[in-house]
Amino acid sequence: MSFLDRIAEANTFDLSGFRPFVVGDNRVGWIRPAFARRLADHPDVFSVDDGGVRLSPDLADYATRTAAVEAVLRRFDLPGWRDERYPVAAAFGAEPLLGIERAAAPHFGFTAYGVQVNGHVRTADGPALWIARRSADKQTDPGKLDSLIGGGLPVGIGVMDNLVKEAREEAGVAPALIAAARPVGIVACCRETPAGLEPDVEFTFDLALPPDFRPRNTDGEVAEFMLWPVGRVMETVRTTTDFKFNINLTLIDFFIRHGLIGPDDPGYLAIVDALRRPAMS
Repeated sequence: MSFLDRIAEANTFDLSGFRPFVVGDNRVGWIRPAFARRLADHPDVFSVDDGGVRLSPDLADYATRTAAVEAVLRRFDLPGWRDERYPVAAAFGAEPLLGIERAAAPHFGFTAYGVQVNGHVRTADGPALWIARRSADKQTDPGKLDSLIGGGLPVGIGVMDNLVKEAREEAGVAPALIAAARPVGIVACCRETPAGLEPDVEFTFDLALPPDFRPRNTDGEVAEFMLWPVGRVMETVRTTTDFKFNINLTLIDFFIRHGLIGPDDPGYLAIVDALRRPAMS
């Protein structure tokens, strides 16, 4: 196994098995035919044919679209309902066309956004990274290894405000400390799952932490935190699937930017190229 394997695992999909999801003049997602057939039972909200799924033009604004789609989805009894809406827009930063329940996002195949923080420490033995283990009762990827701080970007909150919120909830990091987090770009991927398509873009940050820092989870979503030498993190990413799939990409990006994977390492160009592929949108 290799770093390229981890990137490939996060980018496995076949769009021939999906139909476009269109709102107004914008293709905003991808829907499997089986789910499209369920939506076709609600013609007042969805228009379905071989060319794709369209939201009714009679639903002309954010509020009416959101309410109509949610009313349909609540009849489907989708697992993992969270009462948290993700924005659906023509592009990141554009005015949301509607909001869709987070649990339904893969069924509609629109791009979801989030934040991820690499919490790193300079120790006497060299660089180390704080690693979280997701709680066993998490709705997604229970028990998987994770970054120090991460979370999806719901409707109505910006990236930096979400960073502050997630830092406090997931690791007990105060606003004054998370203010030192350095934005370092994004990682993007897209994978096909049993629920549908998951295009994902993560805004990534590096946060240098003092040696005496100890994270503290406050929302029950983290089972434990561990401070690992960076070599152990690299080996775990390279040889296992213990980390949540998109966190592998965040960490590989960290390894490259900090010179831990260099130009003379085997596969360097292929790794960098694969990591920079844009997500499906």
